Amino acid sequence: MIIPVHNSSNFVDTIYNNISSQIYTNFEVLIIDDHSRDNTKEELKEKFKNAKFKYRILSSNGNGVSAARNMGIEKSQGRYVAFIDDDDEIVPDYLEILHNHVANDNIPIALGNYSEITQDKETPFKFKNAGIFDNEWVINKLIPQTIFPLEGEQSIWLPVWRTIIKRDIIISNNIKFDEKISQAEDFLFMIELLLKAERISIISGKSIYFYNRRQSSAMNKYIENDIEKQKYFHKRFYELLNKNDLYNLYRKRYLSNRVKMYSTLISNATRASNKKVGIQEIKKSRELFLKDDYVNSTSLKSLYNSKSIQFAIYLLRHNKVVLLYSIYRLKEKKRLNQFN
Repeated sequence: MIIPVHNSSNFVDTIYNNISSQIYTNFEVLIIDDHSRDNTKEELKEKFKNAKFKYRILSSNGNGVSAARNMGIEKSQGRYVAFIDDDDEIVPDYLEILHNHVANDNIPIALGNYSEITQDKETPFKFKNAGIFDNEWVINKLIPQTIFPLEGEQSIWLPVWRTIIKRDIIISNNIKFDEKISQAEDFLFMIELLLKAERISIISGKSIYFYNRRQSSAMNKYIENDIEKQKYFHKRFYELLNKNDLYNLYRKRYLSNRVKMYSTLISNATRASNKKVGIQEIKKSRELFLKDDYVNSTSLKSLYNSKSIQFAIYLLRHNKVVLLYSIYRLKEKKRLNQFN
């Protein structure tokens, strides 16, 4: 089990309780400290000193969660790897359920259901399809819905947690987390793995992982240099699809995802330190949009984006930057209220 930590002293008890409560006991935990500036490492050592399970606390040789996870994979010695985040929670039979679904049928990847926690509200996210599926199903059914779901399809998120992976499929295919990506870094990693798997198991039943959505989460804060980061992410996204002969097959889905990127950039701009900075960010996003040959090579009406995003893109194209800021500022305040 691989757990990246960064300034996680407030979650040391959560980490320990998640691990110590596991019914399945044939595992080792690798906690990778990503240059914490608080006393995370010292508190972990104190908390774990009498632990009855195998563990190692290591210092990351890179920067960011991707580097920490890559190091965890490299240093791991087991046949399978699983991941959890420091501030989330898992059920006591988390490892038992995941392990049984790969070991019993010799399957390289298994994915379980999860719930999202905001304040006192729990929202379960369960796969509509469960069972053992071959690579053809992954390519024709699962991957397209992760790129961009059509109306009536299930929106499928691909976090690396709630998943167990045969270590050999990662190593033999030289698949790594891209250390230049700090948001949705596991998305491309998981797609690349799924494309290499002959079969996967999707587990039915209860949520086994509880994802805590906090207002202090990185996803709810202003992201510096977000435009450059999104540009790089989509460069890698396109390359991955193209390399596997999927771009032309799912071109409209990819372009719909790319259009949605601009809505994400505008949302991030409204989280800037002040209105002036936010409006400048939206202007930069507009410059990128006007030069985006992928998006501008097709009619936006032919894509699958919602009417609200199509309207936002219309405003962006026509330089209604202040209006966009005001609209998205209100939307962002409403979204963040669920964490209060």
